[in-house]
Parts: sequence; structure tokens; C-alpha cells
Amino acid sequence: MATIRRSTSDLETKLANYLLSMKEGEQLLGIRDLTEKFGASLGSVSTTLNYFEEINAVSIKKRGRLGSTLEEKSLGKLWGIIEGGPMVIALTLPSFTKCEGLATAIYSLLNNAGVETYLIFIRGSISRLRALRSGHCHATVISAMAADELSGEGETTLLTLPPESFVKEHRVFYRRNRMNAGDPLIVGIDHDSFDVAYLTELEFGGDDVIFQELTFTQIDLHMAESAVDAAISNSDHLERMVGDEIASRSLSPEVRATISDRGTSAAFVARVDDVATQIVLTEVLVPNQVLNIQQQVVDRKLVPRY
Repeated sequence: MATIRRSTSDLETKLANYLLSMKEGEQLLGIRDLTEKFGASLGSVSTTLNYFEEINAVSIKKRGRLGSTLEEKSLGKLWGIIEGGPMVIALTLPSFTKCEGLATAIYSLLNNAGVETYLIFIRGSISRLRALRSGHCHATVISAMAADELSGEGETTLLTLPPESFVKEHRVFYRRNRMNAGDPLIVGIDHDSFDVAYLTELEFGGDDVIFQELTFTQIDLHMAESAVDAAISNSDHLERMVGDEIASRSLSPEVRATISDRGTSAAFVARVDDVATQIVLTEVLVPNQVLNIQQQVVDRKLVPRY
């Protein structure tokens, strides 16, 4: 995937970032202050502001000596000036309805705000953070637990949704006839998924087990074919397998106390220096609206769209 495109006009980019950061109704700096701030001529600043108004990126009310105020701003138009392309957000694979609902909410709210949006789906929070750091996406959605444990100085968590917004629950799924066997259990683990690997090591680290590397999205296949005896997955993805041969249980009290609700909460992570992404996402992704759309998809009242 190509690196995200940038605007070629330095002054337009700077002014668009400045206006994007403002609240509607807020007073702009005076024209001379803007020229000093951005190192441009009076004519260039005035021409650029007029152009922004012509394309409906902003509406500015001029009040003479009283200064000018930002009456309205178009997040989509300003984003387009700054980035010259769509906003790209990385999510987990849409293999269950809760993820589809979150993807639908993000896609719908941003596009309704005029921000062209591409969603990319990458298995594993470690890989999604790698995509963020390499500039292949503007933001990524991972669990709050992964955000706490993996984010570095270059990343910031913009928004954390309530518990069960990422997954409903992580549980231990196991083969009933193997839990009391004498030989070690074969436990599936996916090191590309921080959540799965971290929880598996917490839950089974002190036990007599053999860890078997696998892809967490194929845990159902491995368990159905008796390749593994137990694995941790989210209930949204694997609860359908519970029956005569496969059972599930909650994580141990010690593990639940360690992780609290962080493993089920969705967190939006962006780069610290990417102010435009931070502003757009925090202004557009109102938690109640995100959760409402997500729940409609989960309840089959809304067709997923992403």
C-alpha cells in the first residue's frame, strides 16, 4: 500500500490545520498575525482564506476592527486540503457482528461528515500498530488493553469506548475430554494478536501445557480437528462452537482482576504528531452515536456498510 498522500501547498496546509483546530464561533487571529505565524505575505494569506470560503471549506464572518470569526467549518473539505486523500483507519478482521458494527459506525459517521474514509482490516493489534507507525493508516482501533501495553511515545489514545465495545468477553474454550487428562494440554496461541497472546500467557503460563502457534481466526478449525485442546478467544467469535465436545469458561479471577475491562473496550490510537486526525476523529466519533450504530448492526436492524 502506498504511503498516504500530502497536500502540496504549504500555506494551504498550514491555514487548513489552523482552521481545523478552531471551534465554530471562535475569533481568528488578525491578518497580520496570520502572516507572521505562517511566514507568508498579506496577499497570499488573504487569497488562501478567500479560496477556502469559495470551496465552502469555511465560512468567515468579517467584522472590521472587531476582527473575524469562524462561523462554520467543513471537516471534510479541510481534511482534503491537508491530506489530499482519504482518512485510512485500520481495524481487526470483520469476522463477527460487533466488529462489523464498529466498522459501520466509523465509516458512516466520517463519510456523513464529508470525510472520505477507507477502512483496512488487519489481523492482530501489533500489525495494526505497525501500519500506523509506518504511515499506512491515520489511526487504528485496538483494545484498550493493547493500547495501554503497546503504545509508545509516538502514539496517543484519542478515544476509549465503554466495555464490550470491542468484544463481548474473552473466554477459555476447551475440549471437554481433555481437561482431566494426564498429559499436558496443547494450548493455541497467536502472537500476532496481543490480546490473545497476553491473556493466554496469563491464564496458562504457570501450568503444564504445550503452546501451539496458530492464527486466532482459525481457532475453531483447529479445535474441530483436535489440533489443540484449549484456546482463548472472544465469545463473539467462538461461542457458537460450544456443545457436546467443546465447552467454555470465564478467565480466572486473577486474570480478570489484572485486565479489568480493558480487554473488551475499543480504543482509537493515532500518532502524536498527527493533529488533524486527532481533531477529526474526536469531533466526529461521538461515543453514543458510535455505540448506537454498532448495536443496530449487532441486532440486525442495520446492514453493515464499510
